[in-house]
Amino acid sequence: MDITSLRNARPADLHAAAEAYDALTRAFRRHVDDWKGGTTDRVHGSRWTGPSADAATPVLDGLTAELCAATTELSCIGKDIRDSADELTLAQGMLTRALSDARARGFSVSDTGAVSWPAPTNPYRAADWEARQQALAERIGWQIGKALADATAADTALAAALNRYTGRAEDRTGLDEKTAAADAYLETWADTANPWWKRYLPDKDADPTEVNSWWQGLGPQGQQWYLGHHPEAVGNLDGIPAEVRDKVNREHLDDLMGPIRRKKPEELNSSEKHLLALYGPIDARLSQHGGEPPLYLLGLGSEGQGRAVLSYGNPDTATDISAYVPGITTTTASLGPGENDGTNEAENGLNLYRAASGKAGAGHSVASVLWLGYDAPGMDLGAASTRAGKEGAPAYARFLSGVRASHEGAEPPHITSVGHSYGSYLVGQATKLATQPGSHYAPPDDVVFIGSPGVGVDKASDLRMPPGHVWVGAADNDVVTHVPSKVSIDPDERWYGRDPSSKHFGANRFTVDDWSRGNPVDAHTKYLNGRGGPSLDNIAAVVTGTGGVRLRGQRG
Repeated sequence: MDITSLRNARPADLHAAAEAYDALTRAFRRHVDDWKGGTTDRVHGSRWTGPSADAATPVLDGLTAELCAATTELSCIGKDIRDSADELTLAQGMLTRALSDARARGFSVSDTGAVSWPAPTNPYRAADWEARQQALAERIGWQIGKALADATAADTALAAALNRYTGRAEDRTGLDEKTAAADAYLETWADTANPWWKRYLPDKDADPTEVNSWWQGLGPQGQQWYLGHHPEAVGNLDGIPAEVRDKVNREHLDDLMGPIRRKKPEELNSSEKHLLALYGPIDARLSQHGGEPPLYLLGLGSEGQGRAVLSYGNPDTATDISAYVPGITTTTASLGPGENDGTNEAENGLNLYRAASGKAGAGHSVASVLWLGYDAPGMDLGAASTRAGKEGAPAYARFLSGVRASHEGAEPPHITSVGHSYGSYLVGQATKLATQPGSHYAPPDDVVFIGSPGVGVDKASDLRMPPGHVWVGAADNDVVTHVPSKVSIDPDERWYGRDPSSKHFGANRFTVDDWSRGNPVDAHTKYLNGRGGPSLDNIAAVVTGTGGVRLRGQRG
């Protein structure tokens, strides 16, 4: 298929043809039901016996079987045509987007799909101008080529299917029930085991930058197709724009919670009670939120203890973004409406948004993300293990990479990772993953550890962050920051490694103690509490990069 053919293709006509075949199938099925009920079933129920009955009954049964087989064959045709129309829609959308991109850049596209760029007019152009133009042209050319290849494959597959059905109608093999059943089985198997639309998705290990390029390359047609047919494929995909993820996840949440909202508590079955416990707090948070700042539901899932990612402010447009990972005992129950006492993690995220917004300079905006994409340990042996942190770290590192990939600003955003308690260990492990040589993850710009029992490294420099970009807040009476090592007698060693607030670790330790003296539980839970104290203000200064972080002496 060439550019002109695909550009001028009318998938809507194929959808109309599929609908016509579906209507024909329904009408034919009614005809078969009438035939079977008026002839075959009547004969079998008439107790008719004798030579004539022996001769007639097999003929009637055979005709009924052939009519049923024909119905099955007809039902497959409409689906094949519709699938081909959908594939052409995606390919056409990709082609349209690529051609539009080429026009916007002043590139030319030949009938064969070759992309060229105009001669430079600026004598002071950058030295790598030609190389960048070539790279852009190659990317657009690849998109055009893929669109044409996908359209050709869809067209070829449909032609082969229609020829197969035609051949079976002509040689009457399509009237054989086993043959028709085999066709129907293959259709069903292909749709469930390896549906064609999944072949268009990025690989499961694709970098979020590739995911974003795929999404943008789909164009409005392709994007709308996925949102209309398979939104579940994009709602939690890192690299997809925040507004898209929010829309998909809110609709999914509404689908889950809508029937539950309409029932009395005593009417709920066990499955509904589970969903209510898992998603009810998030549903209540969203429904009771006043609208300012805008609240985005960037992630939602039932894996493990539940998954949720909330963002106050749009991370795709914000210049300064914090991504907060809470610690032990955190579940989706911590995200619902509640007291602003330091234990409600959604309130903590909102506190950080407000504090950072108050410090953001002219032309700057803020997004405060709460990331619960792992199973935080409870107050049990799970808290003694590094397993949850290590298993959650790749997902968090990938999320941060997705934030960068989907960002719309001309300049990259300033991203700060914030980890509290056990969450600080996960953030430390994710930072190591992102900064190691050859990593495909995008690292944060700053890292903040609060109430930390260790982050899995001996020194701040082991995180390979730029000097001065690792920060720690540790109240002197926060018992979690004093939990000793299980293997070392070194006074600076903590449960998960070196005390991040120690001189040996070498991070910037900011003040928190002015307000946390007294109750040791309060000392551990109020680093992001909005009721006062320097901790929240200091973290907001790190997030916005505005300076003025008040430092204090390191331990040891």
